[in-house]
Amino acid sequence: MKSASKLFTALIVLAVSLAVPFTAEPSSYGKAFYRGLSARLGRNRTDYPSLTDEQFANFRMVRTTGIGAGKLYRSSSPVSTWGGRNFIADRAAREAGVKTFINLADSESSVREHEGFPGSYYSTQRIITLNLGMKYQSKTFRERLARGISLMAKSEPPYLVHCSLGKDRAGFVCALVECLMGAKWREVVRDYLVSFGNYFGIEPGSEEYDFVVKNEITVFLARAFGVRVEDMVRINLADSAERYFRGIGVSVRDLEVLREKLRP
Repeated sequence: MKSASKLFTALIVLAVSLAVPFTAEPSSYGKAFYRGLSARLGRNRTDYPSLTDEQFANFRMVRTTGIGAGKLYRSSSPVSTWGGRNFIADRAAREAGVKTFINLADSESSVREHEGFPGSYYSTQRIITLNLGMKYQSKTFRERLARGISLMAKSEPPYLVHCSLGKDRAGFVCALVECLMGAKWREVVRDYLVSFGNYFGIEPGSEEYDFVVKNEITVFLARAFGVRVEDMVRINLADSAERYFRGIGVSVRDLEVLREKLRP
């Protein structure tokens, strides 16, 4: 059990190191910060007595500007049994009437290997498996994401986007969709950071909160949109997201259809 826990912690650190696009060697504060996060990630429901079941599973409706109620959700994996979050996420998805799951972590074959797959609500619905890595700028990531967005347009809402914890890959992809739909910058940041509050207790206004804003979501989107980090608060996010999606291969028609399905 201890060796499995150490392995998962090591994977968390590796994933963060791949996802966070530092342009230079991470600062001593940055290294310590992410080591601290991995140590604070609880794997049992009892580790989070102050959270609701949905918060523990990082399950929530996305309600930024332009997206209708009950159209888009995000969560940790409804099938991966690590930490027991899958049962809660699967139940919440069923209660929300989710029809299409966008699985950013698994392939079509590996998703069925999870112990939580057989008998789940998840297994009865439409599943789009993309098997995305953590290198957001890679050709493979962009090609697979383009396929996923096009398949979303051809599928029915409500949608649920998830990876493993629903924090990094799901956070980035949801942020792109939120921008496309007309979200304000503060809304995108706030939604991205909710996961860090759920998992690590990071609160708005704290040094940790500001660190994640500066070194993760701001940098991720600035690089995707091809702009300077300092310009993120000034650019037209909807136009930038559309250019991004069209640039990776999503058709104008698919974007129009997806927008229509996500609108209030």
